[in-house]
Amino acid sequence: MKKPKNNNGHVSIQTELSRDLGLTSALAIGIGTMVAAGIFTLSGLAVRNVGSSAVVSFFLAAIVASFTALTYCEFTSIYPESGEGYLYARKTFPPPLAYLVGWALLLGYTSSCAFYIASLSSYFQEFVWHTPYEQISGMLALTCLILLNIKGTKESVKFQIVITIGKVVLLSWFVMGGLWKVDMAALAHRISTDIVQIGATAGMVFITFFGFSAIAASAGEVKNPVKTVPRAIFISMGVVSVLYVLVVFVMIAADLTEYTEAALGTAAQKFLGPIGGMVIVVGALFSMISASNASILAGSRVALSMSQLGHLPTGIGAINPRTRTPIISLMLVGGSILLFARSFDLENLAHFADTILLSALILVNVALIYHRRKFPGIKRPFRVPLVPLLPLLGIVANLYLLNLIFKHPEPVIMAAIWMAIGMLGFLAWKGSQAEETALPGVPSRVAEASPEAPESRFRVLVPIANPANAAQLVDLAAAIAADRSGEIVALRVVQVPEQIAPSREASYVERERRILEQAHTQARARGVHMTSLIRVGYNTARAILETSRERECDLILLGWKGYTTTAKRILGEVVDDVVAHARTDLMMVKMMGEVSLKKVLLSTTGGANARLAERYAGSLVRSQNGVVTVCGVVKQGVSPESERMVSEWLDGAAGRMAEANDLNIESKLIHHASVSVGIIQEAKNHDAVILGASRDSFYKRVLFGNIPESVAKHTDKTVIVFKKYSPVKALFGRVMED
Repeated sequence: MKKPKNNNGHVSIQTELSRDLGLTSALAIGIGTMVAAGIFTLSGLAVRNVGSSAVVSFFLAAIVASFTALTYCEFTSIYPESGEGYLYARKTFPPPLAYLVGWALLLGYTSSCAFYIASLSSYFQEFVWHTPYEQISGMLALTCLILLNIKGTKESVKFQIVITIGKVVLLSWFVMGGLWKVDMAALAHRISTDIVQIGATAGMVFITFFGFSAIAASAGEVKNPVKTVPRAIFISMGVVSVLYVLVVFVMIAADLTEYTEAALGTAAQKFLGPIGGMVIVVGALFSMISASNASILAGSRVALSMSQLGHLPTGIGAINPRTRTPIISLMLVGGSILLFARSFDLENLAHFADTILLSALILVNVALIYHRRKFPGIKRPFRVPLVPLLPLLGIVANLYLLNLIFKHPEPVIMAAIWMAIGMLGFLAWKGSQAEETALPGVPSRVAEASPEAPESRFRVLVPIANPANAAQLVDLAAAIAADRSGEIVALRVVQVPEQIAPSREASYVERERRILEQAHTQARARGVHMTSLIRVGYNTARAILETSRERECDLILLGWKGYTTTAKRILGEVVDDVVAHARTDLMMVKMMGEVSLKKVLLSTTGGANARLAERYAGSLVRSQNGVVTVCGVVKQGVSPESERMVSEWLDGAAGRMAEANDLNIESKLIHHASVSVGIIQEAKNHDAVILGASRDSFYKRVLFGNIPESVAKHTDKTVIVFKKYSPVKALFGRVMED
């Protein structure tokens, strides 16, 4: 268990994975993944393609894999947790790119496992029992493996160790049975000189060496992962490489008439007789089961990490407190494996998996180069030598193999489609999330609410933080709502500690009721209907966003000081969060005494925010029979053409406001080297300044733009800033969130 603190400083219990795996277990995961369909199925296809040069193809694939394996070792030493390539990308890249790496790895693990399951079905159908439904054996094996992984990691890995040892022994028996038949002259005779085909075959068999990532994916459950994971990776790759070479030699010595995915089983029958051949077939079946088991384990851990880091729904990564396993993640991985196994034939499935995995590994190698520059001072217990040379070699080699796979268009096109589906699904999920879910804490609840206005067409939400400013905020909201046949939604949030007893909330609610009654009186005096709510919660900003969504508010009106002294905050703790996550238009008011709108300076530079300020400014100024000066700032020395364009824009804005609001509108062109200073100096002749946000920025240190924030901070006049909600830009902001 771990005990993270929430925003209120209280400790919450969260179940985590247990570290039960040692070097033997890690080796079983790695070797169990590599010694599987690659040696029992792809070895026959490799010999068919390039003869004894299949040895070169396997070695080439191993070398390419080793470059990325080194990258994995360094990252694991820095981040010894589950999630492997996705986790490394999440710590390095912008969120969307990190998500794509995670999605690619999920697709890669599930499609690889589907390849193993389909191979198992093929072997079972060929050598054990011919059934009308060929895939039934694979489906049964998949179901059992999912249930085994749900039961517990320790049980799953014990099973992995047993069958991995068994299949290595059986393969060694096969090698010893046929090694004496190896004829070096025959091997030399069957060497292929087709370099392109050798490379293409290396691309096809690359899937066999991807077991190193399965070890890293389980780092969160490995004891002393900083030392254990690198050792397990390279011992596994060394053992498997030697075994593959010997197996290829023996298969060629068998001199079969046809080399198919079942060629190894046929060769075993030739050298070891019917019984020996059947034992090898059984070993093949269990090898595919062990590789499937390791892929299920790794895939579910990538999904777990993506869920914990905000790129998949939280429920997917929920860890069952009894079994200490991510049950939902495992079930989703199982369903995906079944889908892929039914969608491709065996060879296309291998190419599909390789395309996805190679793409992900290219990005992981890029991540190491970028990570070295981004975090030069971070401790790296394992350091890859010759960076960036070795990661670049990994990138080039992976690109070469990927280019060779492009000769098989169907699986490549399907890989691109599945990557696009993943990104579109991610955008749809982010777009459907309620805005308050971006903030920590549990939902607030409505403790008291007055009746809503019937069929109100427009709602202004006014969170009342300071009772002394309530009347002025209500006046401003009423001016806007009255022109739009709307209503005001007044909100008071009772922020309470998590452990407070419900019986004690009544005293808080009674005090807030009196404050809202004063707001109701002010709204009635302005002739505008008001709905009021009292919410009890642990996060004020979250309660404001919940109210805005539930009441379908069109505008949120917030008061703020114009500055903050809070560390790492721009406008204030609550205001920052509301401005960053609200999905509605915003109006921010920095009050300086009584809010007078007799003489208003409206600074406009064009754009959606400026147009929004124009629309609402008319209602505000007309409510006090004020005068508006529409201004724009141009830097001294600009061309006459640029100055003329600004003047025309100001005249157009003044004309629109005068026509819509029957107001006395003036326009003024200000010359100054600094836009914000020019506005501040001109504001001395006015009661208030109204601006549109100067940029729609997603940078953490800029919420409304530099100009409005500078004006609000350095002028002693009332400042009102408007920001228009843009669904597309807001979605982009949510996608880019860390």
